[in-house]
Amino acid sequence: MFENIKNNIDFFIRNKTKFSRKNFVEKNEEKLLHNYLENLYTFDILEQCLKSSNAENAFILDIGSKNWYYAKGEYYFFKSFIKKPHMDGVELDAYRLYSNLYSRYETAKFYIKDLKNTNYIAGDFLSINKNYDYIVWFLPFVTKKPLRHWGLPDRYFMPKKLLAHAYKILNPNGQMLIVNQSINEAIIQKQLLEELNIKYTEKGIVKSNFLEYKNDRYAFIVNK
Repeated sequence: MFENIKNNIDFFIRNKTKFSRKNFVEKNEEKLLHNYLENLYTFDILEQCLKSSNAENAFILDIGSKNWYYAKGEYYFFKSFIKKPHMDGVELDAYRLYSNLYSRYETAKFYIKDLKNTNYIAGDFLSINKNYDYIVWFLPFVTKKPLRHWGLPDRYFMPKKLLAHAYKILNPNGQMLIVNQSINEAIIQKQLLEELNIKYTEKGIVKSNFLEYKNDRYAFIVNK
């Protein structure tokens, strides 16, 4: 209970003040190299899981973008077969501050600055009613523990409602990729998909030679 009260207060304060230093630029070469590998990892995972199409335009949504450090990986994957990708990233906790006093919002602006038709949305995913051809969702909260760890109030724990909304705004013939962390979360994700009668393909563990994470990651692909 105490953790939830604390998260409620902290979340309210940072969204009320929206404090951040401005014009973030990453200059640390080690972090830039790691970010480069993260984007290659993202490109690789998307290439393993999603089918390409020869569309002139396509609308893409990334759910829970954090500071969207991997946006280039997503963008250039879709750009490889779509002439004009339009990409949105939505983050509920966009004004969380890092130790350098830059927010996720300001940091994301740096990572997407050279990507055309790319927009970072600071807000609640449930408020989005635009339709998308592709949805990418890395590490959704399917248990309360990680949600609390990342400082979000319990009232935002609604995995079934969020998944239903994601499927609702996915266009006919659209594709959604969901990547979970650990077998336990993958089992819960599978249950949520089945409870909502959403047809899916279970990809299983997904890996890349570019990066290796501590916990295995499991992918589900939804074709509407």
